[in-house]
Amino acid sequence: MPKLWLVAKHEYRKMVGKKSFLIATLGVPLLIVVGMAIVILVAISSEDSRPLGYVDHAGILRPDAFAALGDDEKRVAIHAYPDETAVRAALEAEEIQAYYIIPADYLQQPAVELYYLEKEPGSGACEDFWDFMRAGLVLQQLPEKTQARAFYGAELTIRTGDGKRELGSHDGLSLVMPFAGAIFFFIVVLSGGGYMLQAVTDEKENRTMEILATSLAPEQLIGGKALGLMAVALTQVGVWVVALAGGLLIGAQFVAELRALQVPWGLLGMTALYFLPAYALVSGLMTVIGASVTEVQQGQQISGIINMLFTFPMFFLSVLIAKPNSPLVIALSLFPTTSFTTILLRWGLTVIPFWQLAVSWLLLVASAAGSVWLAARVFRLGMLRYGQRLSLKGILTDLRESRA
Repeated sequence: MPKLWLVAKHEYRKMVGKKSFLIATLGVPLLIVVGMAIVILVAISSEDSRPLGYVDHAGILRPDAFAALGDDEKRVAIHAYPDETAVRAALEAEEIQAYYIIPADYLQQPAVELYYLEKEPGSGACEDFWDFMRAGLVLQQLPEKTQARAFYGAELTIRTGDGKRELGSHDGLSLVMPFAGAIFFFIVVLSGGGYMLQAVTDEKENRTMEILATSLAPEQLIGGKALGLMAVALTQVGVWVVALAGGLLIGAQFVAELRALQVPWGLLGMTALYFLPAYALVSGLMTVIGASVTEVQQGQQISGIINMLFTFPMFFLSVLIAKPNSPLVIALSLFPTTSFTTILLRWGLTVIPFWQLAVSWLLLVASAAGSVWLAARVFRLGMLRYGQRLSLKGILTDLRESRA
């Protein structure tokens, strides 16, 4: 066991010390920071904190409209003026950023006039004034029992076709994150598996394996490499998640839409539960390929087929969205190489039965353990047959003989 952790530690240090890893790991947070800074600067520069003014010739607005409807949202101040002379003087004195004129025949011809000096009010200020006008009209023309409902509007609820899952207007992350997570899985896990393939084949070509084999068992070497690469992936993911969470928390102080987002903790927990065995599975399969071939190019050609097995659910995306509980989708949820992606995509579309989650996870864990065990055996055979490509028939024969 100490040798296994020693290999994992060496693999981790070797990987995180590369410039490519540092650029990839720190580049994403940098992009998040830059993007969030641009959003915040645009939000700040486009909004003016000064009040708005208005002259109501139609007599339809109430200064206490928001308070009467129980709306306590933070908005720009809106002041009433008796006539156009007074409101124009306030604008020229820069006491207000703009003012609206509501004509006497507004109810017959709903049009208002907006006046400002040089810069038009931002979208937030304009939306606040339209909410103010809607609140005044609601209080004036509708019964008390329906005023609040008419002002706040309908609550949008997205319901799946089978009726088992509902998403409110603030649950957009629960619908978007599964697709983003699937893409993230392809990038992180498969790139890590590709590195595992290259590491094994490179060390076979330069005869490093023969030196390592004198002091390590194949299980210790392969297991240590898999653990080291898994730690590298988790480090990279952790940096990205912390940067994204920090960016959202900072951006929420300036952008109201970000404050309404709700974190889908259940989805995040399920992703963490499936990520580690899925990573171990792809690492084991890539190690088997790397130990079976004599050159990196040969392994890359074969690994493309393995990559297809993990990306297979994306070919049935239309079926998955239309019928998330169909027999085909359930089969993809249970099959080890497609279970993580399929479960991830189904999470935002339907309620997955517990037995499917349990069975798919157990099959994934068993397959991951089996792939690591097989990788160690094939790796040992590859050392014994240096310079020779191992065939599937030869691998099965040697495994039977070694077991006997």
